[in-house]
This record gives sequence, C-alpha cells and structure tokens, in this order.
Amino acid sequence: MKKSWGIAAIMLGAAQAVSAEELTVRTGEHDGYTRLVVQIPPDTSWILAQTKNGARLNVALDDVTFETGSVFRRLTQNRLSALSQKKPGEALDLQFGCDCVASSFLYKDTMIVVDIAPAASFPPLSEDIPPPLLPKAAVQENPLETVQKTEVVALPLLNLNARQFENQLSTKLLQGADRSIVDLNLTPAGPRSTGFQNAPLQPSDLEANINVTSILDELNDLLGPDLIELERQPSCITNAEIGFDTWSDLRPFSKQVASARAALFHEFDRVDHARALGLARLYAYHGFGVEALAMLDLAMPDESERHMIVTIAQILDERSVDEPNPFQGQQRCDSDAALWSVLSEGVLAKDAQLTSIEHAFARLPDHLRKQIGPRLSEIMVEGGQLEAARRVLRSVDRVENTSSADTSKAKAAVAKAEGDGQATELRLKEAIEAEDAGSEAPLSLARLIEKRWSERGAVSPKELGLAAAFEIEYRESDMHPMLQRAHAVALSLSNDFDQAMDTALQIPKGQDHEGAVNRVVQILVERSEDITFLRHTIGLSGNVSKVLATETAVSVAERLVELGFASRAFALANRPQDTSYRSKRARLRAHSSLLQGRPHQALLELEGDISQDAMALKTRALQDIGDFVQAGQLLGDANDHDEANRLFWLAGQSDAITKELEAKYGTVNDLTQTLTSSPERHPGKPLADAEGLLQDSADTRENISTLLETLKD
Repeated sequence: MKKSWGIAAIMLGAAQAVSAEELTVRTGEHDGYTRLVVQIPPDTSWILAQTKNGARLNVALDDVTFETGSVFRRLTQNRLSALSQKKPGEALDLQFGCDCVASSFLYKDTMIVVDIAPAASFPPLSEDIPPPLLPKAAVQENPLETVQKTEVVALPLLNLNARQFENQLSTKLLQGADRSIVDLNLTPAGPRSTGFQNAPLQPSDLEANINVTSILDELNDLLGPDLIELERQPSCITNAEIGFDTWSDLRPFSKQVASARAALFHEFDRVDHARALGLARLYAYHGFGVEALAMLDLAMPDESERHMIVTIAQILDERSVDEPNPFQGQQRCDSDAALWSVLSEGVLAKDAQLTSIEHAFARLPDHLRKQIGPRLSEIMVEGGQLEAARRVLRSVDRVENTSSADTSKAKAAVAKAEGDGQATELRLKEAIEAEDAGSEAPLSLARLIEKRWSERGAVSPKELGLAAAFEIEYRESDMHPMLQRAHAVALSLSNDFDQAMDTALQIPKGQDHEGAVNRVVQILVERSEDITFLRHTIGLSGNVSKVLATETAVSVAERLVELGFASRAFALANRPQDTSYRSKRARLRAHSSLLQGRPHQALLELEGDISQDAMALKTRALQDIGDFVQAGQLLGDANDHDEANRLFWLAGQSDAITKELEAKYGTVNDLTQTLTSSPERHPGKPLADAEGLLQDSADTRENISTLLETLKD
C-alpha cells in the first residue's frame, strides 16, 4: 500500500512539473489586421472569449505563463493596445485600441492564431459557416448562392446518398470560396464518369473533379518573416511506414540470417527481392551497414524505402548520413521518426518532441539502447535538455551490466553541463580505463585534458604519457590533429613549454592547430619565467601571430608591456582582424606609445576612456608633455589629492593645491611660499635689520631642512 502511495505521489509530482508551461506570444502586422501566435503543446484545450473592447484567451494548462516581452516590438498599428495576465495560470487579457473584434483558429494542433481587425472588415456570418480566418473586404453576393440554397443538414451524414451529399458539399464550398475560406480549382467541362442518381456514398476519385485547398495551406505567407517561421516541412513518417520493430524477430540473429539467406535465391539464381529486402532490414536493425547496402542492391526497393533503410543503417553503423535524409525535419513528429531524425541530424531542434523521442527510444531492443543511448544523451546535453539526457542514461543503465566507455563519456558530458567537475573527471577516467574503450579512450583523455586546462590544473605523468602514446597510435587516423592538440596542451600544463610549442606548431592548419597554439600560449603567459616567455613570443612569425585569438594576443601584449617591449606589444594590440576587447587594446597601444616617447599618440588612443587605468595613463602622458595642471586636475577628480598637489606645486599653481589634513604637498607648498617670500627689512634701524636678517637666515635653513625631509618621505 505504501508503495502504491509512493508511486502515486511521484506521478502527481511529475504531472505538476509537466503542467507548468511558459508560452511565448509572437505578433505581426498585416494589411487590415494584427496577428498573434501562441505555441501550445498538442491536444491542449483553449478558448478565446470576446470581452468589452478586448478578448480573453484561456489555455487549459496549470500555472501557464504568457511571455509577452517582445509583443509590441513588431506592432505599428494600435489595434492591440495592451496584454496582461494577473498571475500564472490565469487567462491572457487582450485590450484593443480600436473598435475591433478577434477571430481565432488552431494551426497544426500546436499554434493558436488570433487575428484582430476592425469589426467592419468581417463579412456577415451565417449559421452554418464558421467565422472567417482572415479579415477580407466585403465582397458581392455570389449569384450561385441565391440559385442553389440548401437547408442545414438535419440527417446524419451516413444517411445521405451521393446526390444529396454532392449538393450539400457544393453549397458549402461555394459559400466558403465566397468568403475566401477555401480556394477552388475546378476542372474544365468535358466527359467524365457519373454515378447513379441514388447510388450509395462511395467517392472513388475526388481529385479528378475538384481540388479543395484550405487557407491554412498558405499560412506560410500570412504570418510574415519577422513573426514566426512556418516552413513547408515534409509530412511526418508514421510508425507503420517505418515498421522498425518488424525488421527482426525474437530468434537469434544468426538463425534469422541463415534462414533468410537460404531462401534468398530461387532456381536459375533468381533473387527473391522480398527476401533480399527483409535481409537488408535485418542487417540494418543489427548495425551491419555495409551488408545492408549490399542486400539493398539485390532487393531494388523503391527510393523512399531504400533511403529509409540506408539512413537507419548508417546511424546504427555510426557513419555520416547521406543525402537525401528522409528523416530531415522530423523531430517535431509524434512518431519514431523523431528519434531517427535527432540521431541523423546530430542536433536537437527547437521544436523537437522529447516525449516522442524518449518513447521511441524506450521501445528499442536492449542492444540498440546500449548502442545509441549515449549518443542520444550527448545530443540532448548539447541541446540543453539535461533531465531528458539523464532519463536516457538511466534507461541505458538498466540494460547494461557494467558501464561502457561511451556511456561513461556521456555521463561526463551531463556532469560537465551540471558544473560538477569532480564527477566529470571521474566519468572521464572511467571511459579511459574501460575494457571496451577503443577509440573512446583517446576522446575521453582529450576531454579530460581540456577540462584540466580550463581549470588551470595539471596533468599527471601517467596522463601525459598516455597522451603521447595515443598521438603516435592514431597518427594515421582523422583523430590525429585532435590528439596532437591534447598532447601539446598536456605538455604546457606540465610546464614543458619548448616541446609544447613545437608540438602545437606541427599540427596541420585548422581548428586543432589554432586551439593548441592559443592554449599553449595562454599557459605560457601565465606560468613561464620571463626568459622562456620572451624566447617564444618575441620571435613569433606573422602566420603564428594571426592564429592567436584576440584574448590571447591581448594577454601576451600586456606582459610584453610590463617587460618594456613596446613595439612588439603595440603590434599585437593593433591587429586589423581584432574587433573585441577594444578598450583594453586601446590602453595597451597607449601604454606602448608612452614607452616609445609618443604621449600625444597615447592621448589619442585613450580618447573617451574614463576607466581608472586610462586615467593613470592619461596623467603620465600629460606629465610627459609638461601639462602638469591638467594632469593634476585628472588626479584630483580621481581623489588622489596628494599626487595632484605635487603636480600643482611643480606647475607653480599654489592656489589649486588642496589644503587637506596630512596632505604632503600642502605642507611643501606652504614651505615653498615661505622660502620665496622676501624677508622683512628695517631700513632706519641697522641693528634691528641685521638681527632680522640673521633670524630669517636661520628660519630659511630650518625650512629648507624641513622641505627636504618632507620630499624624502
């Protein structure tokens, strides 16, 4: 009983978690009406009710929240004046700014479309015709409508004969066309088959006589490019069309293959195409892609069947998918096609139906769940769906006795996304040491070294030796540049900068080469001694300098400036390809200009920069120019009054000196003024005058001594 209550509580909590939704409201302006689109989960009940000068949209979702932050960015008319929701879970209130009404419809079971237009734009309604989906100008009454009037259908549809149904349908279609709800494409007059007058309702070839298209078919042109992209996507492939669970039965694989191959050829070596197709499906089901393609050449199926089998075989065989991909754009579907679409595209789409994907994965046999589960989990991690990735890995754990290397690597990706560094390192080590690691071991080691670099950690001698061994072992494979990069970064983390730079520069040009050089140089800037740093950075060739990222080039230039290598630092801070770190690069160029004796150039570089570092550089530049007054004013604005007073004292601007408590140059200024003032003389009193001169001389010597002591401190 307790177990039942626990399960019920878990299910209730899951239901509450699922019920909480945030729905984004998008808008767009059109000729004569304003359109709102709200994305909702499939099979969600909703209703739009008219209110006084507005409307109210209710969606049957618990704790639903309407995100309306970008609604009014695209609106230029005043048909919609306000949107509001009192609290999560309540309705969305629409306030109109005109004498308008709203109409609505559901598009593809996932989009509520609400149109707001002046009431006069809508044609009059009849009791058997639904509201128009788009506001149109009023049109003249169709003469055919007056000729052929039919009462509202009172009998069930099954009781109508073909003629009655034809009359009813003709009336409906003509009325719909009159109101621009449907478009009619009638065939020209000519001979065609005709049914009996009272024949039962058995339409056999409707497309031969009439083509009916709904206005929804043209919705791609109605919402506008800035509102929402409704591309013409292929129709969803159903589970029945794929039939993947029928590609193999419960017998062992070897018995199925033996039985199928024994019946593959008839007499005279004629191929049984049905048997060949079944054998191709069987091979694909178990991941034997090459064998499946060979059987397809014998089976010669239709193109759609062939593409489907080939794509699934390539997915299970872990190879790149050929074009055309039949599962392209199928992640939105409520069938198994969503799973194969994710695996074939390798990226989780924004409209992916996670529920369908997880259900399709859960229905796979154990060997396929173990095979594709880790890959599916990593795709979900990259798509930001961590909880879905965890559920997939838990499903894999239930069918695996021991964790495989790719499963451990997938768990490491989840732990990294969660920010759990300790768990990430543990899972990567498991992947490296797993018995079935294969090519997963070097990949996991490369991820582990990348993690150590991002954390500015260190690698052990064992890991360094393993990186060197993998680089040699896979030197003829596509992974070699990536492993060279991992080895170079591992060497830099071990402070072996000479070999690290040599290894990084040997990597062929490309992403791995750029990544290795930048990572090694950044560790070089942070950890190396001055001689080692200068040996590797002063002599960098132009090609290598171009490889450096802006952040790396700035860090190198900062250390070069500190060491006094102004010209090299200026060159790294003045690269034309750099567009980021503008202020920092400008300050580096200004600092380099000061070291090169170009204070005016430094001031030009610092124009408009009010940061503390920029103010200090401006002060140095003004002092080099000799403008002590302006330099002192900058220091005073920065509350460095003591240094400002020194510059004012040097400039002879005693009035500008701030008289503050214990201000050093305030005392110096007072002493200077005392020393420069003339002594008091007594012309008519020689003895008093001589005594005054002697006293003034003693005071002067004392003031000079005090001045020197003050300046010394």
